[in-house]
Amino acid sequence: MRCSVVFWIISIFLLHTTNPALAAVLGIDYGQQFLKAMVVSPQAPMELILTPESKRKDVSGLAIRKLGSNPDDIERLFGSSVGSLSTRFPKDTLLHLKPLLGKPGSDMNDMTLYLREHPGVEIVDTKRNSLAFKVRGTEYSVEELVAMNIQEIINRANSLLKEKDPSGFDFVDRLSLTVPEFFTQHQRKALLDVGTITTDNLQTCLVNDGLSVLINFAFKHRDFTPGEKLYYIVYDMGSGSTKASLFSIMQPINDTEPLTLEIGGYGFNDRLGGSKFTLDIASLIQNRFLEQHKAVRTFSLNASPKSLAKIVQAAEKAKLVLSANSEAHVSIESLIDEIDFKTTISRSEFEEFIQEGVRDIAGPIEGALSTQFWDDPIDLDDLSGIILTGGSSRVPVVQEQLSKFVPEEKILRSVNADESAVNGATVRGVKIFDAFKTKPLNIIERSVFNYGIKVQQEESEEIIFHRGTEYPSQKTITIDPLEKANDKFTIDLYENDRIFKTVAVSTKDVERSFTSESCPLGVSYNITFTLSHNRIFDVDKAEAICQKNSSVGDSGVDSEKDVTDVNSDTSKNSKGKPSRKLKLLLTKDDTPIKHMSSDEKYQCRKHISFLVKTDKERYELEAAKNSLEALLYETRIYLENTDIIETGPKIHLERLAELIPDYLEWLEDGADDFKKGDIEEKISQIQKLRNKIETYLKYLSEPLDGKQFKDMLEKSNNLSQKLADSKQQVNDTIELIEDKVAEFDLDVHEEYSKISLPSYIARLLAGWDETLSSLREKTTSIETMIESGALEQTDRDDLLEMKLSFDEVSIEFEKKINAFNMGKDYRFRELLSLTQKLEKVRKRKEERLRKSMAEMNNSTSGLFSEATDTLEPSSLSSSTSTETLTAIFHDEL
Repeated sequence: MRCSVVFWIISIFLLHTTNPALAAVLGIDYGQQFLKAMVVSPQAPMELILTPESKRKDVSGLAIRKLGSNPDDIERLFGSSVGSLSTRFPKDTLLHLKPLLGKPGSDMNDMTLYLREHPGVEIVDTKRNSLAFKVRGTEYSVEELVAMNIQEIINRANSLLKEKDPSGFDFVDRLSLTVPEFFTQHQRKALLDVGTITTDNLQTCLVNDGLSVLINFAFKHRDFTPGEKLYYIVYDMGSGSTKASLFSIMQPINDTEPLTLEIGGYGFNDRLGGSKFTLDIASLIQNRFLEQHKAVRTFSLNASPKSLAKIVQAAEKAKLVLSANSEAHVSIESLIDEIDFKTTISRSEFEEFIQEGVRDIAGPIEGALSTQFWDDPIDLDDLSGIILTGGSSRVPVVQEQLSKFVPEEKILRSVNADESAVNGATVRGVKIFDAFKTKPLNIIERSVFNYGIKVQQEESEEIIFHRGTEYPSQKTITIDPLEKANDKFTIDLYENDRIFKTVAVSTKDVERSFTSESCPLGVSYNITFTLSHNRIFDVDKAEAICQKNSSVGDSGVDSEKDVTDVNSDTSKNSKGKPSRKLKLLLTKDDTPIKHMSSDEKYQCRKHISFLVKTDKERYELEAAKNSLEALLYETRIYLENTDIIETGPKIHLERLAELIPDYLEWLEDGADDFKKGDIEEKISQIQKLRNKIETYLKYLSEPLDGKQFKDMLEKSNNLSQKLADSKQQVNDTIELIEDKVAEFDLDVHEEYSKISLPSYIARLLAGWDETLSSLREKTTSIETMIESGALEQTDRDDLLEMKLSFDEVSIEFEKKINAFNMGKDYRFRELLSLTQKLEKVRKRKEERLRKSMAEMNNSTSGLFSEATDTLEPSSLSSSTSTETLTAIFHDEL
């Protein structure tokens, strides 16, 4: 499947944009239990972000462990390691946070259900009336915790992009998150806040999860019959909910036109899912344990978070086993009061236990079909198939119930239940952000909820965007003059009859700007509403309209205006006369919960950045400690090698043998008090000693006698002579050139030195003086040692070090000489070009003089002949001179 979507992306998406630093779109399927992530960038077309353990999906949540008294002295743990901590430190393990986003503290149903699955955590209300977790006395809002989880994935995505593109120009700067269609305004806004409080304040879009799966399905099955509309239901049973999204797919007869995907109905159950099945099995286990151990009271068991967490963990494992087997063996060590517990749960027993909820499995499909948006609704027989997705759709009882509801051949299992949503969300994110050029795809999204308003707390609600409205959308309505709007009037925003925001429209400036004389019919108001691509309902702007003639109705919400009318300073009334407009100040207040203010977001972003930095420093310190420890044990084994002991340099071997126990003791006694630099210094010291030993052993066959060192002196002399020859060659060539171009009055030495070398040669010549000085110094040391007879008394280690350092600098100096010769050749080529240009200039002057003389020949032919005779030898001389000069350059090059 992935190949199909990758083909779609790559085939059109040569990734050309006007931005020189092409950034990346990160798509995340944000599930309740697991996260899947995928990145699209110039260097990584549709690359799945693997976990540190190379798994394709990651645990949704994190654990926070206190390390000290400072609130920020914490360790954050992500991924698979969090699951094992839930039974040991249930109060510190914050998993499956999705259902708590955008929920008020008064929502006891969600709180109770969450605490059943995650016993021991402490949930509190924030000042904004949203939810937060208190961990060891420190409060973390749900938005901040989810942002930490998302940030960790962003960091991994950026690490992957850095591997693909070491230049660092490729990085994540846009975020696409899946969201259930049934998510409310508060839940959607909370998810958008999550994106903005990540360290890079990412642009964030929300993609409905059913649509994500359908996009993936559509690009996998690209052989739709042109001109025929096909109908599918995406049935998604995840951990926390079950959704059914009805879609149509239409491939136009003209296959150059884009494929059209349109939502036509929606049904859901926000309580039915994998978590419910897990809790049902947990109830079976708990009941059986209490039956077998009557001394343990229910109250005592429920009061032990660790015990309950062990039961939930065992239930989750049993659920997975029962998906493929008829029974699951449960074993819990030290469940409570040191009691070990074992039992067996059969699939039939589990299915009988959940029988009451089994009838709800097909409910979302019935809901999608019964409340369609289309004028011509379809029925079950018109469906081409039901696409199964979501991890819990694999549960046998789920598939059995669906098979009873629709024919087996219509149940489609062709998409990857775990990864189809992240694939589609990533593709949709690329499209929404217009990040790259992509193949056209026509998507029609419709609202599954009604959105309405009440003005000045009117009793009746006026629907602005009806259920089934295509979005993004914008609508402007006109409100008649209001009797009680001296300073302001309010507009309450509703979603499915529930108020979620109040917008105060300030009218303070209206009376000053619009008098009763200039506006005899009073002032009406144009209010523009939007339903964004994230399905956020809001007031975009409000304007006061001076009414000079009757053009509005009686009262309340009067009429809808064309969106384009409200963009100018004046508009026309029904008689065509212009009406003045005044833009009004809006103040928005969320209810019943407040969303994060700009300052709160900034503080959260700052806090997360600090934690990312401290985590990185801690991990690097731990990695350094582990590297040192591994190196010490490896070196200790290395020193036990008999050959090394017998032939290696005694002084280095003895020093290494002393350091190893000292450093191991240092690690055991409190290396936590030391910095990363202290550890790296010790690693470097050990490695240097080992390198010296390895080098010593490598050159055991080297004689290191007088003859070898005299050969080194000879090599130094040869290099000096080679440099002198090159410099002499430059001087000789310049003298030859000067003789041939004397007539040009050209200072060849000066011109030669003025020519700048290209950067690739200049880089090779960098450090010339230091290399030459080092070679002279080492040559002098060797001469002194030979002349003084100290060679025989010098330790072999010192002789070897002297030889190796001489070899290193001599090789480097020979490279410099070669670079010098490259520079010489380059400058002579440039000189040749210069003299050729001078020659061309002189020829042009001579030609102009010839023409001038030819014109004069009409009156004085003798003078022209004389001038011509005089010029011809000069011209011949110039030609000969140029040919000789070119020959000189070719010989030298």
